[in-house]
Amino acid sequence: MTLDVRQEFLVQPVDASWLQCNIECQEACPVGTNCRGYLNLAAEGRFEEGYILSREPNPVAAMCSYVCSAPCERACRRGDIDRPLAIRAMKRFLVEWHEASGIPDVMPHIERRNETVAVVGAGPAGISVARELAMKGYGVDVYDSLPFAGGTMLIGVPAFRLPREAIEMDVRLVERLGVTFHYNANIGVDIAFDELQRTHDAVAITAGAMNAVALDVPGGDLEGVQYGVDFMKKANLGEPIEVGTDVVVIGGGYTAMDCSRTSLRHGAENVSIVYRRTRSELVVDEEELGETEREGVRMEFLASPVEVLGENGHVTGVKFIRNKLGEPDASGRRSPVPIPGSEFVIKADTVIPAVSQAADLTFLPVEADFEVNRGRVKVDPATYATNVRGVFACGDFVTGPTTLIEAAGHGKKCAYAIDRYLAARTDVTVAANVKMTSAWTFEMPEFYDVIPRQHIPMTPLADRMPSTDPDVNFTTQVERGYDATSAVAESTRCLMCNYNIWFDPFRCVLCGACADVCPEGVIHMVDINTMKSEGLLTELDEAYGWQDGAAMVLDEERCIRCALCVKRCPFDAITMERFELQEISTDGRLYKESYRDAQLAGTTGVAGGMAR
Repeated sequence: MTLDVRQEFLVQPVDASWLQCNIECQEACPVGTNCRGYLNLAAEGRFEEGYILSREPNPVAAMCSYVCSAPCERACRRGDIDRPLAIRAMKRFLVEWHEASGIPDVMPHIERRNETVAVVGAGPAGISVARELAMKGYGVDVYDSLPFAGGTMLIGVPAFRLPREAIEMDVRLVERLGVTFHYNANIGVDIAFDELQRTHDAVAITAGAMNAVALDVPGGDLEGVQYGVDFMKKANLGEPIEVGTDVVVIGGGYTAMDCSRTSLRHGAENVSIVYRRTRSELVVDEEELGETEREGVRMEFLASPVEVLGENGHVTGVKFIRNKLGEPDASGRRSPVPIPGSEFVIKADTVIPAVSQAADLTFLPVEADFEVNRGRVKVDPATYATNVRGVFACGDFVTGPTTLIEAAGHGKKCAYAIDRYLAARTDVTVAANVKMTSAWTFEMPEFYDVIPRQHIPMTPLADRMPSTDPDVNFTTQVERGYDATSAVAESTRCLMCNYNIWFDPFRCVLCGACADVCPEGVIHMVDINTMKSEGLLTELDEAYGWQDGAAMVLDEERCIRCALCVKRCPFDAITMERFELQEISTDGRLYKESYRDAQLAGTTGVAGGMAR
């Protein structure tokens, strides 16, 4: 083989952190779900075990299975080959399979403690805080102004995307851990905030961000302007909605998509979404955008509102101006810049601004003197503690609008901090338990590399709005989910990123057979002097300057784990290494695991994580 002297290779030391980072789906998940693990279990038909693995780290697993933004899919390395795994849809299949099976969720044994915690808000962050604290034995009371739990998931996400039963699944399991929910409870009105402070050892504020940010253009107060968060709240609580024939939605997030599709289900004929940036900068996933467009919503990009037009006090249209992209803003995205003279008008009976939302701070007592910055309560980023002793805050209430899974991740970390505060722990460390298993024999599932991403079944367009009754249309599910055959096929596509190719330098004779047989061309024989490292790498230092020195280099990012190199090596110098990891803290928490799909050990604690 000829060495390429023009190319330089950056090499890194292989340690537990590097190996875990290779499992990119899990690293991208805010709650550390072992996505690859439950996909591999599902591929073997071990659906209940897959459900257990998907449920354990995620307090809102059922809700996520329907409407998670799925950062794991964007990280999935299969996406570099063809298309990423449908990880969210697979979770939905496992959740629905478990629910239909009748297999009970086994509850862990919990040692009760005397301390109690009040949680203000029963959304994803609040549910997560409550579950994690209940698992540690604390008495938890959750207060919410709505008639049911779910927060933004209840009043912000339409039932045709998220059935109410999914919210109930998650809440039911948290209740079984001993958590008490108090509904229709307005803090500051029905119950004073300082009363929560007096009657509980700690308070967690997870009240979300449910106040609409005003549309700051002339005409924003005309009749017919309905803010997205209020519009969706009415729709989800079954209150009457009037949309007229023409609807204009301003914004580019999930709320904008939901408002536009809800408008169609309530009788609108022409619905437009107008977004100030480009299509590629939308924050919604392609499937959500695709279904929105398939239902007939018109997308208008690079346009900003300058005035809401009206007659006799009612909306008649919206004047927009075209944009071009300028320099990047603080978020790293290119800022939209108006183009003079490019104004145009879109006719409208209803205008729905869905640009952003803010937290409501009015229930906080003024005398408590919370530190507030730009309308958000300030917290210590390491402890989630406010400047008021014993009061913590997390989720959208602190960060502003995020996603379901990000709020859940925030809630879990906040619960850990509250536990440390109540237990008077100041020093908590996390240790990694690593296991490596070597093998010269390894087989990927048959046809795993050529199976295409399985289409997620959808309700035909004609059947999505089957009735003149908007309530029927609103609750008709759009996504139908996988059957068992499709689920097994889809999960079989997983590249098993917990396996890694390992070269034994004492056996390798640099014959190059592995590079010749590699179908992806990810193995290279290179001149030792072209290799660079980010830090000290003893092996390289010792080899530099060796005129005839060469090394085998593997690009893990593109390896598909086919193991042809393992089989081809004439001297057994290449093995497949199975990587398994547990990250356990000194206060007894399992922060992350990527091991239990090999043999699911100890199924106690399905509902609330592994029993500890």
